[in-house]
Amino acid sequence: MIRLPDEEDVQYAKKQLVEKKKLAAIIGAVLILAVVFFTTDLVNYFNIITQSTNKPELCPLYEPLAPESYLKDNSTLFTILNDEKFRLQSVQKLAKAIQVDTQIGDDQPDVDDAPELWIQFQDFHKYLEDTFPVIYENLEVEYVNTYGLVYTWKGSNTALKPLLLTAHQDVVPVQKDTLDDWTYPPFEGHYDGKFIYGRGSSDCKNVLVGILESIELLISKGYTPSRTVIAAFGFDEESSGRRGAYNIGKHLEKKWGKDSIYAILDEGPGLQKDPVTGQIIAAAATGEKGYTDVIVELTTPGGHSSVPPDHTSIGIMSELAYIIERDPYSPIFTDQNPLLKYLQCLAVNSDKVPTLTKKAILRAGFDKFANGKVVEVISRRAETKYLIRTSQAIDIVKGGEKANALPENVKLTVNHRISVETSSDEIHDHFTSRVIEVAKRHGLGVVSFGKKVFAGDGKSGVFVVSSSQSLESAPVSPSNDTVWKYLAATTRHVFEDAVFTNLTYPIIVAPVVMPANTDTRHYWNLTRNIYRYSPFFSVDLIKDSHIHSVDERLRVDAHLQLIAFFYEYIQNIDTSESDN
Repeated sequence: MIRLPDEEDVQYAKKQLVEKKKLAAIIGAVLILAVVFFTTDLVNYFNIITQSTNKPELCPLYEPLAPESYLKDNSTLFTILNDEKFRLQSVQKLAKAIQVDTQIGDDQPDVDDAPELWIQFQDFHKYLEDTFPVIYENLEVEYVNTYGLVYTWKGSNTALKPLLLTAHQDVVPVQKDTLDDWTYPPFEGHYDGKFIYGRGSSDCKNVLVGILESIELLISKGYTPSRTVIAAFGFDEESSGRRGAYNIGKHLEKKWGKDSIYAILDEGPGLQKDPVTGQIIAAAATGEKGYTDVIVELTTPGGHSSVPPDHTSIGIMSELAYIIERDPYSPIFTDQNPLLKYLQCLAVNSDKVPTLTKKAILRAGFDKFANGKVVEVISRRAETKYLIRTSQAIDIVKGGEKANALPENVKLTVNHRISVETSSDEIHDHFTSRVIEVAKRHGLGVVSFGKKVFAGDGKSGVFVVSSSQSLESAPVSPSNDTVWKYLAATTRHVFEDAVFTNLTYPIIVAPVVMPANTDTRHYWNLTRNIYRYSPFFSVDLIKDSHIHSVDERLRVDAHLQLIAFFYEYIQNIDTSESDN
């Protein structure tokens, strides 16, 4: 017999139904939350929030390292930094260097082809011989391509690779129409008690003089190195170093061999206040962006300006210029760029970086969302945005001869500093695509890097695209080996023990990318440890020093810090323990 459900069964069934509905509601809510979580940015933010910041291995803080001479008697280091007599003597040496005019232009012919264009370097060499007699008495001096200088201070241990310290003798030209804007004449070397003024004061006769001063001082103290020290000074760095450093590099490679140098230190950034943390950070450039000057030339039929075409060659070239500037390159930020390591150093070693920012930085190398957030921050600042993207600057335009004659030829030069993830070929291809875009609208042909890429109508004219020079981004030097450790440890010693003695935090030494190019482009074969690094403090190097501009200047304190660093560094690395 079938039992009919009683009241208790009915209530039980109702309860079960309610429980099922609750469960279904919970499951539905969970599903909705899961959909929202995984289809929106919530999961990305969750990944950032849960990222660990305990990653000291990403950027070790090496303990300050002082040479034995400092531990026995630290008076010399403090004399360099604080003694008024030494200061004035150093000012005089740098001022005399500035007073010798060593301006050079672009694309000067070789020394043998036009010796009159290089004759000023004879005067500079005379200045060096008169100012640093101790150097010339104790070091081997070689002249490469007439005006390139190589000084060799021979060490007693041939098993140790030599150290190479570099700078350049030449300076960029002073524009004649700016002479009245200078507070003091650009080749006077005026000292106002704080700054020394003049062309080359900060780029980079200061580095050249500082190197020689430090070696001269070591010799005067009776120091004899175990590791050979080489100082090499090109004479056309401001024009890509093709006459000076190029030949010096070949000379050193022939003399010492490939991968024969312990490390190279050339001009570059130094110690500065980080804009995010407000802390003093030592930034050594371990890489350089690439470089290319793209030249586009347009030739069209001439004629009388009273019967002009709808668009003259100048108008068409202006259209191209407009298209170029409205099409900036997008940022690219990968672990190929030393800037990522710089930010990681701040993230793991500074308590001034906001926690979420730290976490985003530590994920930026592998997390697209976190990477985008970091890129947003970098791109907001004019001084940092081009560290992660290719820059383009329309620097030269030439065309037209007379007001009543149509311009038959116009030339445009666009300078590019190429991001480390991009090749010059990619830039050339993209540039050509813009030219073709304009050419199609005007029936013009296009010849790009020797190849005809667009025919045109055969009568309106032709674009010709070329490049005067191109350079791929530099190989990135290590920032995690023993050579780097000694660079960082010496920096901490000099600036924590002697310069900023009241700091409440350690100075972080971090790699960065150099947006410009140095003579080191010609020294890649000599070592993998190349550091563009001028170790002196400046709150804002560009604004403080006016490099390449009116009133170029240098804080004398900064110059003394440079000498102090070289003096201690040469001694610190004078051991096999500093080798990799």
